[in-house]
Amino acid sequence: MLIPIGTDVQHKRYPTVTYVLIGLNLLVFAVEWAVQRSGGLEANTPSIRTIAQVFLNGSLWSDDFHLYSLVTYQFLHAGWMHILGNMIFLLPFGKAVEDRMGHIGFALFYLGCGAFAGGMHALTSSSPVIGASGSVCAVTAAFIVLAPKTNIKVLLIFFIIGVYQIPSMLLVAFFVLFDVFSLLASAAGANADPTAWVAHLGGYASGLAITFLLLKWKLISSSQYDLTEVIKQAKRRRAYKHIVKQSTPNPSFSSTQLDPIQLLRANISETAATGNLLEAADEYLRSIESTPTLKLSQQTHAAIANALLQHGRTNDGVLVYERYLLEHKKSDDCPEVALLLAAKYTRNLQNKDRALELLEIYSSSFSSKHATLIAALTAELLT
Repeated sequence: MLIPIGTDVQHKRYPTVTYVLIGLNLLVFAVEWAVQRSGGLEANTPSIRTIAQVFLNGSLWSDDFHLYSLVTYQFLHAGWMHILGNMIFLLPFGKAVEDRMGHIGFALFYLGCGAFAGGMHALTSSSPVIGASGSVCAVTAAFIVLAPKTNIKVLLIFFIIGVYQIPSMLLVAFFVLFDVFSLLASAAGANADPTAWVAHLGGYASGLAITFLLLKWKLISSSQYDLTEVIKQAKRRRAYKHIVKQSTPNPSFSSTQLDPIQLLRANISETAATGNLLEAADEYLRSIESTPTLKLSQQTHAAIANALLQHGRTNDGVLVYERYLLEHKKSDDCPEVALLLAAKYTRNLQNKDRALELLEIYSSSFSSKHATLIAALTAELLT
């Protein structure tokens, strides 16, 4: 058994909606469980029978379809293992997806994809369905689109028990394939499990497609680590390999005629473009010691600086971002870079003088959305 217990994605937003959804699911199930233990539809108390009937009507069933059931079925579960399994998956993935989509966007995404998954089941089966599995599968697929190169911390319970780091793509691919094979086995009559496999796959499909479109239409801010950028990097790698393969040496041209700085820049940029950002960053750091005039493109420079910070190499990341401010002074994101550096100097490197200097230099350029952070940093620096 593989139980996801966390990801290595950093969150900026508090996952309010994720916690509310988990709380609502647990609360509804607690009432379900209490009603069932009290006799359910066969109870002697009329109020218990009424509540049991409400829960029955809330399930999604093609033979007795109600539009509201597309939402209500998502909050009903068949047992403790059913709800705990769904909530355990929702917690780590939901926090990361909500951070990127925002609270309202994530709530709509969760309920909408859950409705689509339930609708797919209703179209293909006459049996009733309950549970948040379709919604949670959609969230899991969204996570892979937004953070495909991350790792997931899992609790492995098999012959041994331990906590391990597994690539996100590998773990999610395992569960998708498991659902596909289970659906095929069920269709062939080899699997009598009542699980709604079509709802699972409908959740995966809708979550992946909608998240990809949200990125493509720029309704969600993109980063160099999401699936759209991974695809772009793969295309660049293929194009580069094709050019190298098709090119023929020119005997009248020698690489010694090239500017050494141009060679360095091209090599670092290509390394970064192939996804090896830390390797590119290390090469850049080595190069600027002997070639301080080396200047990278804005995109490559920012990418390797961000990679260094995300991997905990604060000193190196700050150094690279400081050079970014010097070399790309007219860039629109310089105020945000300066604010990031001020935060690192204040909270990690204890260099208050440089932090205050950056806040003063860019004071007229900061966006109003950063007012809270600027006020917090100023208060910390003045104490």
